[in-house]
Amino acid sequence: MNRAPPRRIGILAGGGSLPLEIAESLKQRGVSVHIVAIEGEADETLAGFDTTWVNWGQIGKIISSFKTACCQQVAIAGSVRRPDLTTIKPDFGFFRAVPTVLRLIRVGGDDAILRGVIAYFERYGLEIVGVSQVAPELLVGAGRFAGPEHRHEDLDDMNLGFKVLRALAPYDVGQAVVVARGNIEAIEGAEGTDRMFDRLTAYRHKGMRECRNVGRGILIKAPKPGQELRVDMPAIGPETVRKAAGADLRGIAVDACRVLAIERTKLQELADAHRIFVSGVDGGQAEPNTESAAQLMPEFSVRQLGRRALGKNDEADAIKGARLINAIECFGAGRAVVVSRQHVLVVEAGEGVIETLGRAADLRQWGGGFGSRRKGVAVIAVGRELDAEVISQAAQVGLAGVAVVLQKFAASVAPDVVAEADRQKLFIAGLESERS
Repeated sequence: MNRAPPRRIGILAGGGSLPLEIAESLKQRGVSVHIVAIEGEADETLAGFDTTWVNWGQIGKIISSFKTACCQQVAIAGSVRRPDLTTIKPDFGFFRAVPTVLRLIRVGGDDAILRGVIAYFERYGLEIVGVSQVAPELLVGAGRFAGPEHRHEDLDDMNLGFKVLRALAPYDVGQAVVVARGNIEAIEGAEGTDRMFDRLTAYRHKGMRECRNVGRGILIKAPKPGQELRVDMPAIGPETVRKAAGADLRGIAVDACRVLAIERTKLQELADAHRIFVSGVDGGQAEPNTESAAQLMPEFSVRQLGRRALGKNDEADAIKGARLINAIECFGAGRAVVVSRQHVLVVEAGEGVIETLGRAADLRQWGGGFGSRRKGVAVIAVGRELDAEVISQAAQVGLAGVAVVLQKFAASVAPDVVAEADRQKLFIAGLESERS
């Protein structure tokens, strides 16, 4: 009688401790593991397991390694940096995948890319599984997870944070926000949670030095509705707690059973030491109705104001930025956003327009680093904040142009601003809602 081969799970490992934690969890339960580790990303500690090291360009080797190891299921785990094309060492599998890669880069943000990655692996008979399937004990469950209990009065800020994240969901941006006393103090963009914390800390400390009434805030973190959690589940770890303490936050609230806790023991020790609560709560994340969401998005017409014309991609970026602003303006945030090739890079949350544009300078999405051509659109919500300095900043960070949402109190753009855009060789445009 032929016995079924023992279950073996593959792990495609990026950076950080998560791949190792998954591997050790599976080992403790008697499940065999084969790891394919990305050079320059994955930790050397993975060498203690059955591990194959590959370059980003060796797509064929990644697939064949899992197949040879008889892995029917693969977990993709760990952080990755957007690859530098000069370091890629392509194999035949890479060249076969080029059409797929280029298509994904053109059509979508991170969510679209990750879904495309899953589809590609499944094409070769590999089932992609999430951490919740192979190591559910790594998730933050409901209730107190670390530190003190959160207070009843914290619930208002938590609920507001989850509302903001749901509003941002259709735009493929934002897994984290910081709320303090009903004010949105930070929104995570393409830079990630840690860098969001860095700018927040500087902002809050400046406020404290100026004796402003700076309340202790809460980090709220959750996946977007409909997010592909098998390969992109939000996570917190010891560094999250350290950063929260540095920004003088009261606590961290995450969507229960939908966020990972990395280095669990160390995280809990730090939360206890800093008296920062970490709680899993119901984030109210219903699956999105994409049809109704599309119907609710306002239409905008784009009007060229300067000498430089917008391309079709520029118009699409400008409209997406205007729609995002429309979605979150009720929360007192979003005076400016930067959109590049339909990827939202940054969203303003109290730091001002100039600072927001500056944040976009070193951010790029997949496939966004080719050449020196200007890319991206700064969309400004409030016309009276648009001056020559804003135009100069947009040019300095390498954007292609600026679009301003024209409103009743700001129905035009000052001639000197248009002249500055012409001088900087940027396009400048007005956006008007077709519902107004």
